[in-house]
Amino acid sequence: MDTWLRSAIDYIGSWIEFQLTTIQQPGVLVAFAHRGEVVAEHAFGLANLDTGEKLTPRHRFRIASHSKSFTSAGIMKLREQRKIRLDDTVGQHVGGLHPRVAETTIAQVLSHSAGLTRDGADSGQFIDSRPYLDTKELLAELKLPTAIEPGTRFKYSNHGFGLIGLVIEAVTREPYPVWIKREIIEAAGLRETEPNAPLARGTPFACGHTRKVPLGERGVIPGDNPAHA
Repeated sequence: MDTWLRSAIDYIGSWIEFQLTTIQQPGVLVAFAHRGEVVAEHAFGLANLDTGEKLTPRHRFRIASHSKSFTSAGIMKLREQRKIRLDDTVGQHVGGLHPRVAETTIAQVLSHSAGLTRDGADSGQFIDSRPYLDTKELLAELKLPTAIEPGTRFKYSNHGFGLIGLVIEAVTREPYPVWIKREIIEAAGLRETEPNAPLARGTPFACGHTRKVPLGERGVIPGDNPAHA
């Protein structure tokens, strides 16, 4: 490794430790890749403030909406294989949708311009007051019309990417977690990434934590509940 890179990595480590103390961040995990190889990975702080469990480089984190990147990559792979077109309407692949939802295009849904509701009438899955929607519940929500006219403006939608997952299942005729793990996750060489929670027993998992406001203390969010991919 180049001398300058080693010095930079050593400095970044001490800088992160200082930041943890300053802003009381629960934990930070960093890895450095150089010329195609991971040259260093370090964990700082805790995986769980309640138990005091120390964070390690092997802890898994819930990536939440970053999973949209994997779903998008899956759609683009199917497009490259000429199994779908981005101008296809979602109704060409998924049935039982409201007509206004069915006529939106895959491209619109991917770009959050389909006008779909963000999380439906009850977004309690994001504060753990209810489980994440399963396929039946999601389809029931998608029987309702779009929230605004498609193509009007950017409108973020988790329901939209749930719908994209249903498109992938319809086109591949496989469950989303099975197909996405084989065709995207493993194809990218990712060995410690899973498409859903909870993880296998014994796998170290870093909990989520709330902000410090309004009570001045962070609460622990288990984060290991199933999201139905």
